[in-house]
Amino acid sequence: MLGTITRDSYLTDMPTDILNKYGLTKTLLTRRETIYLKHVLKNIFHYADEEWLNEKLNMMQFKSQFKYMQFVTDKLRGIYKLPRDYFVEDVDTIVKEKRDSLFKMIDLYKQLNPLIVLDFDKTITNLKFHTLYEYLSDDLGLDIVINSANPDEKIITNYLIKHKLALPKKIFANKGKKKKIVRLKDIAYKNSNKIIFYIDDEKEYLDYGCLLFMYCYEYTKNGKLRNRTIFQK
Repeated sequence: MLGTITRDSYLTDMPTDILNKYGLTKTLLTRRETIYLKHVLKNIFHYADEEWLNEKLNMMQFKSQFKYMQFVTDKLRGIYKLPRDYFVEDVDTIVKEKRDSLFKMIDLYKQLNPLIVLDFDKTITNLKFHTLYEYLSDDLGLDIVINSANPDEKIITNYLIKHKLALPKKIFANKGKKKKIVRLKDIAYKNSNKIIFYIDDEKEYLDYGCLLFMYCYEYTKNGKLRNRTIFQK
């Protein structure tokens, strides 16, 4: 006799070894990523309005909503191009892990070599952030990109050298807010087949990151990390 699938039992207690062996962990991974993409789109096209969206797209220099949907399509295609040999120790984490903890999320995705995008002023320059920077760069060996509104790359480089922090894969020293936002879009465009984490101390920038399907975390001045989305529901 077949049992009843409940909310608590749905996709739970699955045989990790079997799912790893036959590549079904990637199936669950693509499910997870498309659900996140769906939530972003739902909050844009159901709970926001066209004027709000057009203002955001204009700031990112998308020429039209059609161009934005081309980007969305590329992101969706990138999800299905994630490596087939993805595996986990406990397959339930792919389904159940929440976005609240950056560390647990990084652990879930680290074998996919996610891209880490970091702000500079009041993020990296917060001394409390240095331990996290070293963990991401030195311990995990992840690719880090610094995207800053600070226009002087030498200031950023000298700061990292002074505090014995590893130089990132790339430093983007943008002249002002809009150029930083446009650069964020360019980073997302060129890495549509990657999982991207974005950490910044300013919520406005993180909202753009969410529109670009990044996993976004606000870094507070007291050293706390908070998951940030545009989600209303």
